[in-house]
Amino acid sequence: MRFRAFVFVALISLPALLVVGFGSAYVVLNVPKWEKSEDLRIKREYREVAEELLEHQEKGDVVVSKPKEWRWSGRVLKRQWGFVEEGGKAVIWVRDSPEKFRSVSAERIEPVPYKVIFYFGGGFVAFVIVVLTVFADWSFMRFLRERDDFLAATAHDLTTPLVGLRYAIGRDHDEARRLNERMIRLVGNIKDFLRLGGRRKPPEQSAFDLAGICREAYSMFADDYRDIFDGRDVEIASEGDVRAFADETMALQILWNLFGNDLKYAAPYGRVAVRLFRRGDFAIAEFSDEGQGMTRRQMRRAFDRYYRAKTALESGKGGFGIGLCTSRDFARAMGGDLTVRRNEPKGCVFELKLPAAPAARPTEA
Repeated sequence: MRFRAFVFVALISLPALLVVGFGSAYVVLNVPKWEKSEDLRIKREYREVAEELLEHQEKGDVVVSKPKEWRWSGRVLKRQWGFVEEGGKAVIWVRDSPEKFRSVSAERIEPVPYKVIFYFGGGFVAFVIVVLTVFADWSFMRFLRERDDFLAATAHDLTTPLVGLRYAIGRDHDEARRLNERMIRLVGNIKDFLRLGGRRKPPEQSAFDLAGICREAYSMFADDYRDIFDGRDVEIASEGDVRAFADETMALQILWNLFGNDLKYAAPYGRVAVRLFRRGDFAIAEFSDEGQGMTRRQMRRAFDRYYRAKTALESGKGGFGIGLCTSRDFARAMGGDLTVRRNEPKGCVFELKLPAAPAARPTEA
């Protein structure tokens, strides 16, 4: 768990590190160039003043002896020229003759403070990015801790009453005892999820009767279906011996979700039927209903996490939109799949596909 958390923290931090690193390198490499270009710009503007001084000599002052601090900056119109900055003023001069100079005062041209802008401004931006990244990492780690604490508390709180219920049931009610054992195993899956660092335990695949598991899953909802169907049960038709090679508990969870969804959204509108058969190397459980159905867009998103179709939201039925997503993840983890298509003339068909168990060889007489 810690290793995976550190990996996620590193991935969250990577964009900020790249931005700060490349940004710092860009500034360090380019600020000297920008400062040099700024010096050339200032010199060019002072040179324009010197050219104007040569064209309008009456504007300048005559200087007989050049002060020592006056240094030459180059030539303009074949005459030497230079400038010196003193306080807020700049003095620009040109050589008028070997012994005479002309000078003029002008406003000092201030360079753009690239160092201040990019070193201090960029440093502040980098600091903000780092602080936000640290906060994001801290929030993520806190979320992981809260999630694990919640799951651990839930698993612990569920285990005790389930174990107590197992003793209360005793051995007189096989169906209730079997359901209780499966609930204890499901809680164990939550503990394995925590122990494995946020990863689900690999499927424990074995051969089992898919029809038997389907009927066991249906028994949890049978009374509710009978209330809707005037005492009739959902038709579960098995075409021969349909055995799957998968994780029995995961398969049961998928079937629970499918029966639960049909009970909430499809059964009030008409018939629900389940057909079990074998197709090639797969055992198939096909749930068909005559409900309101889904549009093509809704079918494409039916297995997205937290997605609920508009009809489901308008129905007022509870749910978080994670049942079908989890069911498909389970089916694919076992080497199968869960898909949906339109039913004719109305409704949907959900198809659960699981690897089929090898056919039993006939015993020799």
